[in-house]
Amino acid sequence: MRKLLVILLLVASFAQARTYIIPIEGTIDGPLATFVEQSLDQAEREGASGVVFRVNTPGGRVDAAIRITDRILSSTVPTLAVVENAFSAGALISLAAQQIMMLPGSNIGAALPVTITPIVGNTNAADRKVISALKGKFRAVAEARNRPANIAEAMVDPEVEVRGITTRGEPLTLSARRAVELKVADAEVASLRAALEKAGFNTDTQELQPGPQVRVARFLTDPTIAAILLAVGVLGLILEFFTPGTFIPAIIGLTSLGLFFLGGYLAGLSSALSIILLFGGLLLVVFELFVTPGFGIPGLVGLGLIGASIYFTFGDEALQVGSFAIIGLALGLFFIFRYLPKGRVARPFVLSSAVEEVAPPKNELESLLGAIGKAITDLRPAGTAQFGDRRVDVVTLGEFIDRGQTVRVIQVEGPRVVVRKVDS
Repeated sequence: MRKLLVILLLVASFAQARTYIIPIEGTIDGPLATFVEQSLDQAEREGASGVVFRVNTPGGRVDAAIRITDRILSSTVPTLAVVENAFSAGALISLAAQQIMMLPGSNIGAALPVTITPIVGNTNAADRKVISALKGKFRAVAEARNRPANIAEAMVDPEVEVRGITTRGEPLTLSARRAVELKVADAEVASLRAALEKAGFNTDTQELQPGPQVRVARFLTDPTIAAILLAVGVLGLILEFFTPGTFIPAIIGLTSLGLFFLGGYLAGLSSALSIILLFGGLLLVVFELFVTPGFGIPGLVGLGLIGASIYFTFGDEALQVGSFAIIGLALGLFFIFRYLPKGRVARPFVLSSAVEEVAPPKNELESLLGAIGKAITDLRPAGTAQFGDRRVDVVTLGEFIDRGQTVRVIQVEGPRVVVRKVDS
């Protein structure tokens, strides 16, 4: 029994002495930051001999990179970054490790923060305030690891010029050999195993991989996917408002919005405030459209609340997500009201009863010529007027007529009924 206990203790000790490998691949985002934080917690809890970050990333969100960097700096186990490519946010993460090893053909740097123009996709350098803040972070991390701070700053700010190394106007990017020469990295190695041996890490490794929660969060918080979910969610609620009782559009809309916030929640981005702001904004927009059309303030406040919700969830990517969502919503509305009424399958979900009520047969409309009635909505220039007990969709010749004003039918062209204001 005693021998078995000793063997178990030796096995446990050997397992705890392993080196943990944490891959940092693809775009740096909130879910990846959560994965790295959880992985470091596990490594420290299980007594890992060291942690290796295998870095191959084009960069990503600055806030996520700062979360990862701060967690690496506070780690109680030895850390090593093995770099294949560490651009932008990846460079900051690599600098936070106690040692850096460069693989053949690897690069590190090019950390100028940029903004992406929605739809067009053009990238532009961020304003000086953002560059200055990120430059300060690079300097602080480099100083914490005894690496050249001026080289770290030059990776961020193209205005920083290091004599004999950089030229003004371009952020610094270093090859593997150059990074070692400038003491940004510790060595150039041929493989991951060689990096472990060079750094003095145990070559018995255990690689950690993102779990289902992180993978789902990364998918749902992708700006394009998030924008589609937001657009479909809002579109579904609008359709349900027009076709009450079908429930299918509402179910689709609420499911999409649920997935939209689920991704943010799993990534640690969404909060109860974000959800409250979004639904509060939607209610105000609906109120603006159907209760006080043309007044403006509820709609503007509602749009502001929706924008704030998206910003609190997606930060720097909020403009991109919001723009794509608006485009998706506009295309969805166009498709529904332009094509779905003609489809047999979609006919139950379209305003067929409303259309039949508001647009009487052509011969009935012609009888309205010269009729006097009252505008029951603002005509800007289209709206609805009441003639006796009949509600009819009407338009003006360009003038705006307030609700409650008296109008006269001056022209009927098929389903088009033209009115003008009757002066008292």
